[in-house]
Amino acid sequence: MLMDEGATASEIAGYLYTAATEHMGLTDHGRLLAEKSEQVARLLVQIRPEFGTH
Repeated sequence: MLMDEGATASEIAGYLYTAATEHMGLTDHGRLLAEKSEQVARLLVQIRPEFGTH
């Protein structure tokens, strides 16, 4: 998956945004959803070392 493959925060944010808008049908009024996707992606990249390997 993206985290195991070393994806960038930008790639993860894009994935999260697409999942929310295209697969879950959410709308992004005022870019709030895009901003939240970017915030979560940055946090995930920061904690990636804690995930360890499988």
